[in-house]
Amino acid sequence: MTLPTGTITFLRTDVEGSMRHARALGSDWDAVNARHVEMIRHAIAGNGGTVVRTEGDAIFAVFPEAVMGVTAAVDAQRAMAAEAWPGDDPIRVRMGLHTGEAHLAGDDYGGFDVNRAARVGAAGHGGQILLSEPTATLVVDALPDGTTLQDLGRHILRDVPRAERLHQVDISGLVSDFPPLRTGAARSGNLPDRLTSFRGRDTEISELVDLLEEARLVTLTGPGGIGKSSLATEAARMVADHFRDGAWFVNLATIDDPDQVTATIAHTIGLFDGPERTAASALPQYISDRSLVIVIDNMEHVLDAAGDVAALVRESPRSRFIVTSRAPLHVAGERELHLGPVTAAAVTIFTDRARAVRPGWEPGTDEAVVGEICALLDDLPLGIELAAARIGKLPPTVIRDRLTARLPLPGPGVRDVPSRQRTLEAAVAWSHDLLDSRLQRLLHELAVFEGSFDVEQVDAMSEAAGDSPDRLDDVLELADRSLVVPVADQGGRARFRLLRTIQTYALRGLATAGDETAARRRHAEAYLALLIDQAPSLNTSRHPAVLDRVGPDVANLRAAQRWAIDSGESDLALRLAARLWRYWNAFGLGAEGRALTEAALAMQGAERITSARAWAAGALGSLAYWQAEPDHARAWYEEQVHLATAVGDEACIADGLFNLGHVLFVNSEDEQVQLDYMNDVERRFRELGDPRGEARAAWSRGILAMGSGRAEDAAAFMREAIVEAERFDDRQYHAMSVASLGWAAFSMGDVGSAIRLAIEGLEESHAMRDLATTTISLHIGVLAASMVGRFEDAAELIGAFDASCERYGVRPPAALGRFIATHDPFAATRAALTPEAFAAAYTVGRSLDLDQAVAKVADLRDVYVAEVAEST
Repeated sequence: MTLPTGTITFLRTDVEGSMRHARALGSDWDAVNARHVEMIRHAIAGNGGTVVRTEGDAIFAVFPEAVMGVTAAVDAQRAMAAEAWPGDDPIRVRMGLHTGEAHLAGDDYGGFDVNRAARVGAAGHGGQILLSEPTATLVVDALPDGTTLQDLGRHILRDVPRAERLHQVDISGLVSDFPPLRTGAARSGNLPDRLTSFRGRDTEISELVDLLEEARLVTLTGPGGIGKSSLATEAARMVADHFRDGAWFVNLATIDDPDQVTATIAHTIGLFDGPERTAASALPQYISDRSLVIVIDNMEHVLDAAGDVAALVRESPRSRFIVTSRAPLHVAGERELHLGPVTAAAVTIFTDRARAVRPGWEPGTDEAVVGEICALLDDLPLGIELAAARIGKLPPTVIRDRLTARLPLPGPGVRDVPSRQRTLEAAVAWSHDLLDSRLQRLLHELAVFEGSFDVEQVDAMSEAAGDSPDRLDDVLELADRSLVVPVADQGGRARFRLLRTIQTYALRGLATAGDETAARRRHAEAYLALLIDQAPSLNTSRHPAVLDRVGPDVANLRAAQRWAIDSGESDLALRLAARLWRYWNAFGLGAEGRALTEAALAMQGAERITSARAWAAGALGSLAYWQAEPDHARAWYEEQVHLATAVGDEACIADGLFNLGHVLFVNSEDEQVQLDYMNDVERRFRELGDPRGEARAAWSRGILAMGSGRAEDAAAFMREAIVEAERFDDRQYHAMSVASLGWAAFSMGDVGSAIRLAIEGLEESHAMRDLATTTISLHIGVLAASMVGRFEDAAELIGAFDASCERYGVRPPAALGRFIATHDPFAATRAALTPEAFAAAYTVGRSLDLDQAVAKVADLRDVYVAEVAEST
């Protein structure tokens, strides 16, 4: 798409009351919205325009000439009016056009005139077409047939420095009588002047304005510094023309008595105490027949007055109340709009505020650093503004590094704002100090969680500390006060996180109280308990559910292990290491997991001969095994067996001997020695009463037979292993047995069955979401493709295999090489293709993720099997 430049005409459209339509139409809204977008797109294309982008129900288009843009808008409004929309509430679209200079910013437009067009469009109502003065001047003598222009006078538009003269296009046969424009024309009231630009909240302000069409009380919630007051004030400014008695801003920050809220509102709008009754008592009757929009700011510390505010809402049906609070009021009729961070506009806001102290400042090569600063500040507008104010004296890298180290920003904050807004820490402290001591202590302890947390672990920590083992209500109370944030969880569990700014403050409180060490120990022990609880379900049909349960806590598992290591808690660190290795592999974090496991085993105190060290040694051996380092794996497996024997841990001995068998005989030709060894391992599992371990040891018989060239015996062993794996719900060894049966079929010359079985095993490993096994099993796809002469497919899969091995830190175990020695598909593929052809296909393969690579193998299965059948 080539976008025009120079002087062009911008068109902005959006559906009036889109949230209302979405609620009324439910799932049908998507089709209705798509129909409306299609109609407008048709009008734009038919008049030489270009759609730059669509965002939900909003469209942004450009035209090389103003007449084209106005004609497209008129055609679209006529089409919309003629359409038979479902229900009793037809779709009405507001449209705004402005002509100005186009400045390309990548594949989009930027600059003042783009924003000016957006403000023109936002000022209108459904069915209305508004033109800026430049556009009206260009089309006044060339209007579409059946249309006229109506001068609406000068209006103040948001973020436009001068009043703008606006014009309305009247279309014969359509409505031309609309309510007053949604602009900031002068009205009575006391809304504070806007001293800085208002950026980053276009979606939220549209949503709030739409809510005010039907809701008489809207509460803006969110953490301190999120920009609730600014948004509420700007929305009140935009709708003020609809309220003949003015728009008012009531600041509650200076009071601390809920009984004074009504009086403060009354005094703000001009009522005074009289000799016979107070202003507060006169307020309900005064507002009953009036039409006002009232912003009640900072109500979180006087929430006991929520009932008084609700009573005022009931008394004045033609008024609208916008409350800002870090917690909702929980009264009838309240609509809550929770504000999140300004992520998309964070760098823009930072740049804008930095220019206030360094005119003309641009992030330049520091743009990525500025992005990091904003992320470290949770993309909170207040934090961004405070950090940007330091640009006059500090480079961005210094600001970022201080925030990374959880150090406060140096220098004074803005002095003409309330103290709670002068620093981000003060904003958090304001919310913190409103909590009772019990909730303060809980907030401090939640700060030891990294990323997000499940309430189950909060309960475990609380129970260990002698508190209530059920803290859900308390966590919900903190969420209500915008101190913790709910997050989505694949398993549908109650999961939350702390913003980093709040976590930093709470960690400081935890350390000051001397409670950090105890809290972090309980945190680590809670996650060890989780791993122990989930262990029986590993590698069973519940394996994906285990990953869903544990996966969201990778950051917590990492933090628990690192804290145990850094704090010298050797026994805890070793027990965590022993349980974690399977998850590090499953999540593709084998290299990181290995480093942590090595650090745990190297700790002072970890050298003692204990069962915990024995199991951790086995874990490190397994991590080395999956990284194709058999010598290291063997050394640690031998250490596992030695230590376990010394302490008499029979289960650990059996596990270590079984593990050791995978690397001990890689190059051995003496099958009887190997068989005697595995018979002993099988016996140990049987004596332990571990039938699943016994079955896994028996599986090795098939591997030994295949290594000795007895493919038919191997196939028989693998069929038996498949039955046993199904009996014990051992999905990992079921997948391995199916794939191994495929290798046996390959050795017997049944290539079609080999391909089918091997790919079935690959798919089963992939369904378990076992990244390590799935990655090394991509060998199967390479082999299948090369066997039927599809070498470009094979080269792509080699690229996908190498990329996945690098991404997930695994390599095929050395023993696997013995099975493909007679037909190395990697070497065969390189030999069959020219270097250029191989490189091209390999590069394509490296761009595939693991899911795409497995899907490619599965998609080609029938092709491979058919080609094998045809060739035979």
